[in-house]
Amino acid sequence: MDLPLYEKIANQIEQQIQEGIFLPGVKIPSVRKSSKQLEVSVATVLQAYSLLEDRGVIKARPQKGYFVQENSLKLNTESPLAPVKQEQSVHALLHRLLHVSQDENIVQFGAAIPKSHFLPIRQLQRSVGRLMRLEPEICAAYEFTPGSLALRRQIAIRMLDSGCQLQPSDITITLGCQNALMLALQAVTKAGDTIAIESPAYHGVLQAIEVLKLNAIEITCSTVTGLDLDQLEMANQQQDIKACIVTPNNQNPTGATLKHQARQRLIKQSNDHDFIIIEDDVYGELSYQDKRERALKADDVYNRVIYTSSFSKSIAPGFRIGWIIGGRFQAPIEHLAYVQSLAIPTLTQTAIANFLENGAYDRHLRKTRATYQENLIRCQEQIKTHFPEGTQTSTPKGGFLLWVRLPADIDTMQLHAQALEKNIGILPGLAFSLHRQFAHHFRLNYALNWDYNTDIALKELGQLCHQQVSKN
Repeated sequence: MDLPLYEKIANQIEQQIQEGIFLPGVKIPSVRKSSKQLEVSVATVLQAYSLLEDRGVIKARPQKGYFVQENSLKLNTESPLAPVKQEQSVHALLHRLLHVSQDENIVQFGAAIPKSHFLPIRQLQRSVGRLMRLEPEICAAYEFTPGSLALRRQIAIRMLDSGCQLQPSDITITLGCQNALMLALQAVTKAGDTIAIESPAYHGVLQAIEVLKLNAIEITCSTVTGLDLDQLEMANQQQDIKACIVTPNNQNPTGATLKHQARQRLIKQSNDHDFIIIEDDVYGELSYQDKRERALKADDVYNRVIYTSSFSKSIAPGFRIGWIIGGRFQAPIEHLAYVQSLAIPTLTQTAIANFLENGAYDRHLRKTRATYQENLIRCQEQIKTHFPEGTQTSTPKGGFLLWVRLPADIDTMQLHAQALEKNIGILPGLAFSLHRQFAHHFRLNYALNWDYNTDIALKELGQLCHQQVSKN
């Protein structure tokens, strides 16, 4: 028998509450608004709301409206946290990571996102507040490509530390470094082209390759010396490689940094074999040394390096402010950026430009880098104490990511699922290769507020590893 209309509406609203669209304690649309939205009479909506009240789902508050009961229903959170099976795609793994990274109850070793403690939140809050008070029209103004001149000028000044002599006109502001990498690939390749990537590689690069329908050759990236240039040389002799994506400073996930001689050789190879280097330097300013490493772009004598970076790892991930230095490809990159995003938010660009201008950024970086280095030492000590014999870790000289290699009989996909049951997040090694390599590796983020609970979480991870060893 077909249900009455008011009951169908009540069921629909109840489902929305179950799915978390309307949270406990939140006001639902008024009777009049729901009547317009659903194109039914006010009387029908009143009947539906009355039924929901009888079910204990909502409650009327005189002169205020209808609100979801605080204890009405358990939200449906099972879907995003469903276990990812070994045979499922890396997409499913990364999709789950995105959901898990928002859960405050989980120790976030998995996502490469620094805790807010390591970000200049208060300074940015003051900067944004001042702009909104003094220049409220800033929210109505488009900042068209290539982006804020004030910000590009500040970036050009900062790039002096990396050895780069630039003009603001050399720089295009992007929606984070991922957007910059996509623009670089689109400017120098077409579907079906072959590019060289690090292995293990940042998972965002792997997703970009798939979206752009490119072929990729994985070049071994050592945790000590970085990209294997002998292997890259051999690959160039066998294939027509259009571009090579490389992170020369504090690579994600290994933490490796290329030596000076290797940088010179890589740049020469790009000229000898006619390929473009796409440099991802998003962790460049997080070096533990007093002086940061030079950018590849600084030694780009053949004009073959496209440089990309962002402030997502050091200032404000949510602002999504990155940049790209395209060199000979600057014009097509700017065109692509304009077509894809038209403009970058004006408020966030101006706030960061102001923050960079007042000198607070360098003080912030000094403090943050020192804490990251302390966290790294503590993290490695915990792993050495609690993980199975044979466990190895990388030795990053900057950034906040640790690459962990477990004994070969430990499956980190299984470890990932088991750890989540204990509210611990990690990112298994399978997310860093197109060929399902690194099954007994995982990446660990140590940009956390390190405390007793963090130590306990690492100890529990080690116990889970021991359990797998004992079963095999």
